[in-house]
Amino acid sequence: EEAKEENLQSIKEAPHWLAVPGASWKVPDGKGSDIENIPHHPAVHLSWNDALAYCKWRGMRLPTETEWEYAARGGHEKKKYPWGDTPATEAGEGRLKKWKMNVWQGDFPIKNTKEDGYLSTAPVNSYEPNNYGLYNTIGNVWEWTATKDIIQQGNYILRGGSYLDSIDGSYNHPATMSTRMSNSPDSASSNTGVRCAMDIKGDGTEKDKKKKKRKGYHYVETEEQKRAKRREKLKNLDQDMLSKIAEEGGIEALQEFLGDAATVATPEMLKKKQQELKEMKENYAREEL
Repeated sequence: EEAKEENLQSIKEAPHWLAVPGASWKVPDGKGSDIENIPHHPAVHLSWNDALAYCKWRGMRLPTETEWEYAARGGHEKKKYPWGDTPATEAGEGRLKKWKMNVWQGDFPIKNTKEDGYLSTAPVNSYEPNNYGLYNTIGNVWEWTATKDIIQQGNYILRGGSYLDSIDGSYNHPATMSTRMSNSPDSASSNTGVRCAMDIKGDGTEKDKKKKKRKGYHYVETEEQKRAKRREKLKNLDQDMLSKIAEEGGIEALQEFLGDAATVATPEMLKKKQQELKEMKENYAREEL
């Protein structure tokens, strides 16, 4: 009501949407509001331009729409929700009903009964994550992508729906995995945010995928890769340099230089090893007799 008194700007087709003077991610509800008590809620009032700048500042980027959907589904292809096709609520009535996402309940836009626990945004780690460990990939806030809208030229795609949407689409958008919309790059609202993406090192080929074993966002070397590195090191050794190291520092210095790429043996060590092998063969021969 206060916003109505101060600002008459609204959308003809949706009069409940009002421009709130001074609203931003720092003051999400306009003057007098702040984010002190909601530090773990998603930042809102982010335009596409804001989202792009933020991701760059973090050393990341906006995901494409395809990347966003792949991550958001958590491996559940062709399913309605990130957890599959089961309902968005579990048994119970009113507050006893367990919700799996943050959407509007009640008479929109007059009253939100908060059955899911929240009037507007929810903390970013609310509800259960998907199989990839991502929270709130539907509901809560719309998320910008780097993908342009080919129909509405100049717009960019947002995915995921928000706390102002519904389960069945009876008002606003249905909050499902296929929900999408677009907006101009300078548009922002109390239910638009961002989820950044980043690239993983690797050339993406099948050979590269077989060679490298993933561990989180980093690759660790397999034993086969380590052996290959040792063989490569031996191929490129300078024999004159090895001789010089052995002359100056002895066997210990040479072994330290080679590391685990090779084992250094003196003639005496080889002779001793041969004698051990000979004795082993003789012992086996006696046992067979």
